[in-house]
Amino acid sequence: RVGVSEEENDVFQILYRLCKLSMKMDMVDSWVTPDEAMNLQSKMLSLELILTMLRQSGPVFHNSPRFISCIRQHLCLSLLKNAVSPSPRVFNASLQVFVTLLVHFKHHLKQEISVFFNTVFLRILDSPNSTFQQKVMVLQLLHKICHDPQTIVDIYVNYDCDLSHTDIFGKVVSQLCRVCGGIQGQHAGGAITPDQ
Repeated sequence: RVGVSEEENDVFQILYRLCKLSMKMDMVDSWVTPDEAMNLQSKMLSLELILTMLRQSGPVFHNSPRFISCIRQHLCLSLLKNAVSPSPRVFNASLQVFVTLLVHFKHHLKQEISVFFNTVFLRILDSPNSTFQQKVMVLQLLHKICHDPQTIVDIYVNYDCDLSHTDIFGKVVSQLCRVCGGIQGQHAGGAITPDQ
């Protein structure tokens, strides 16, 4: 591409390839049998490297249309796939990448953030099919998000005060009240029980 430095192109290629690697379910070749441990290690390594890239990135990365596009098209898809992983390590790594995206890229990912909250995190807390460990990890994610007052204000202003988006802040508060207070509503199966 014209006007793009070799270093920027290299970083883009690395991010793109790591996103693809983090989505691979089976690395099957005609002569190699699938090895779940190797798949898990590859997925974890790629997610950890993506997390490091995002945390160490600067303003050029944060404002580059090319990187934002890669994050939207490939990283968000990877996170959606890995956020339903049965592996607690992969699920937790995906949550950590999401928090970093929320902190550094929230202005570019308004629609994507809404999808994550509504179709992944709040659904996990509400679902009787989610494991206790998944629910705890989502609660830890929400706890981490709530530690940054500006992020909470941004979520409220950008979603709850915007008539074209669903209320995320209100839903998060309702879920937290239900989980913490043990309110038994119509979706009582999704509550964390005292036995858990």
